[in-house]
Amino acid sequence: MPFLPLASIIGVGAVLRLIDLGALPPGLYRDEAWYGLDALGVLNGHPALYFAANNGREGAFIYLLAASIGLAGRSVWALRIVSALVGILTLFAAYAAGRAWATHRVGVLAAGVMAVTFWHVALSRVAFRAITLPLIACLALAACGLAWRARGVVRVRWAAVTGALFGAALYTYTSWPFLIGLGALLGLAAVLRMRGEVRAPLLAACIAALLVATPMLLWATRHPDLFLSRAGQVSILSPEISHGDPLGALLGNTLKALGMFTFVGDRIWRHNLPLRPVFDPVMGLAFGLGVVLAVFRALRGDRFGGLLLAWLAVFLIPTILAEDTPHALRAIGALPPACLLAALGLDAVAGFLAARPAARRIALFVPALVLAFGGWSTWTDYFDRYVRNPMTGFWLEAQNTALADGVNAALAAGLETRIDPRLSDDNPALRFLVPDLGSRVGGAGDGAWASSPGILFVDPNHPLGAFEASLPTGRVSLEVGPRAQGDLDPTTRIAWIALRVDPPTGPQSPHATFDSGLSLLTATKAVPQVGDSLTVSLTWRAEHPLAEDDAVFVHWLRAGAVIAQADEGPMRGYWPMPAWRIGDVYAEARTLMAPGGWQPGDVLRVGVYRRADLQRRMIVAGPAQGRDALDLP
Repeated sequence: MPFLPLASIIGVGAVLRLIDLGALPPGLYRDEAWYGLDALGVLNGHPALYFAANNGREGAFIYLLAASIGLAGRSVWALRIVSALVGILTLFAAYAAGRAWATHRVGVLAAGVMAVTFWHVALSRVAFRAITLPLIACLALAACGLAWRARGVVRVRWAAVTGALFGAALYTYTSWPFLIGLGALLGLAAVLRMRGEVRAPLLAACIAALLVATPMLLWATRHPDLFLSRAGQVSILSPEISHGDPLGALLGNTLKALGMFTFVGDRIWRHNLPLRPVFDPVMGLAFGLGVVLAVFRALRGDRFGGLLLAWLAVFLIPTILAEDTPHALRAIGALPPACLLAALGLDAVAGFLAARPAARRIALFVPALVLAFGGWSTWTDYFDRYVRNPMTGFWLEAQNTALADGVNAALAAGLETRIDPRLSDDNPALRFLVPDLGSRVGGAGDGAWASSPGILFVDPNHPLGAFEASLPTGRVSLEVGPRAQGDLDPTTRIAWIALRVDPPTGPQSPHATFDSGLSLLTATKAVPQVGDSLTVSLTWRAEHPLAEDDAVFVHWLRAGAVIAQADEGPMRGYWPMPAWRIGDVYAEARTLMAPGGWQPGDVLRVGVYRRADLQRRMIVAGPAQGRDALDLP
C-alpha cells in the first residue's frame, strides 16, 4: 500500500485547513473582502483580467471565489474555503514535484512537510490570492520533471504543459515574474546540457507559455503604472523605506530572509504567529540537512539539488527587495522548495537508517515522528496561541465581521436599521457581508425614523451629535461592540455600539427619583447558579432635562464592605444625560464579580453621584426617600 502514507498526510493536511474554517481565524481582512467584492462583480457581469481596486490583483483567484460565492453565498466561509481547497491540492502537487524529480518517498515527505508547516496552514485559512502560486509552481515543476525524464513526443507534450503552467502563473500573484525567471533558468540549463534534443520541447514550452500569458501581457503593457504600482510602494529603492541606504537595506533584508526558516519569521499577525520561524526546531534541522545535501548534489551535477537551491533563491528576492522582510506573502514562492529541501533531509535520514540492519525497523518511523511533531507544533501554535490571541482578531479586523453579523441579525429580525457612515465608509468587509448596504447607511440629519423597533450602529469614538435625535421614542438599550486596534494604533478602542429602540412599555412608577431629576424605574439582579458573577439590569428615565452628566454606582457589599463595584455613566457613558430625551426609557446591564459569588447577607446598592465633586444625589421620591442609595431586594 505505497499510497497509504500519502493519503494519511492529505487527511491530516485537510483537517488542519478545514476545521472550523468559517470562524477561525476571526475576522475578514479588507484584502479578503475586496477579493469578495471583485468576485461579486464577476457574478454581476463585470469580468476582468486584472482587478484594479485596492492596489490591484490578478484574476485567477477571483474567479474561483466567484464560483464559491455563487454556490455558497456571501460569507467568510465561502471565501476561505477556496484557499483551503487550493492548499489541499497543493499537497498533491508537492508530492508530484518530489516524485517527478526524485522518488516516491521524497514526494510523500514533501507533501507531509507542507501539510504540517504553519506557514502554509495559516495562508490556507485566509482568502489571500498568494495561496495559488505554490500550487501552480509545484504543478509546473512536476510537469517539467516529467518532461526532463521523457523522450520524443511525450517530452514535447509535457514541455507544452510546463510552459502553459508557467504562463498561468501570471494570473496568480504579484511575484509571478520570478517563476517565469525560474523557467528561463531551467530552459537555459536544458540548452546547455542537452542542446539539440531539447529544441522541440523548449519551443513547445515557449509557445504554450506565450499563448497562455499573452492576454495578461497585453493588458500589462497598456496599464504599466497600475500593474507595477504596488511594487513601487513597498520597494527598498524608495528612500522612504530604505532611509537613503538601499545597499544596507538589501544586506539586512537578505539576512532576515535567510533566517526566516529557522530563526525569526514574519512579524505580521495576518500571516503568522509573529516571529515564528517557518519550521519548528526539529524540522529546521531536516531543512538544514536538505540544504547541505542539495549543495553537494548540485556540485556533482545533480539537476534536482541545483533546481531547489535556485528556486529558493529566486523566490526570496520579492521579500528581500521590499519592506517588512521576511514577508510571508511576498516570499510564498519559496515555500515549496523549502518543503522539498526538508523532505530531502528526512529522506537522507531514512536512507541512512535503512542501510544499517540495527536501525532498519525505525528508518521510516523517524521521519514520521518528525512530521508528527511538526503537526503537533503547528496545531498548538495555530489553534491555541494564534487564533485565540486578541491581536489576530485586531489585525484581521474582526470588529467588522461582528458588525456585519449584528446588522444582518437586525435586518432578519425586521428592525429598522441604520448605520453610521463612519462605520461603512472604507469598510469592504461590511460591503461584502451585508447585501444592499447602501440603503442602510444614514447620517445624523436624515430625520426621525418612522417607527420602532429600530437600531442604530454608530462609531462611539466621535461625538454622536444628532444621531440620538434621529431614533424613534421608546425603550433604548445599548450593545457595545468588540474592541479593535489598527496596525499602527498604540491602544485599543471600542469599534462600534448599537443603540436599539423598542416600543414604549407604558407608564411606570419609579423605584427612586433622585434630586437631579433622574428616576430609576426597575432594578433586578440575576445570580447564576455557578460562578462568581452577577448581572444587574437597570432602567432609567429623565423626569425633566438633566443639567449634568452624573455617574451611577453599583456596589456589592458583604458585611458592610464593598467587595465589587461598577461605577460609570448610564449607557456606558456613550449617551450623556444632558442629551437624554423626555419620554425615553434607558436600559443597561452591569456585571460584577466577587470571590465565592452571591452569598446570604450580601447587599447590592445603587446610587447616583456628581462627577465634579463625587457628591451623592439624594432620593427625593420612592421607598428610599431621604437616602443617598437604594438597596436591591
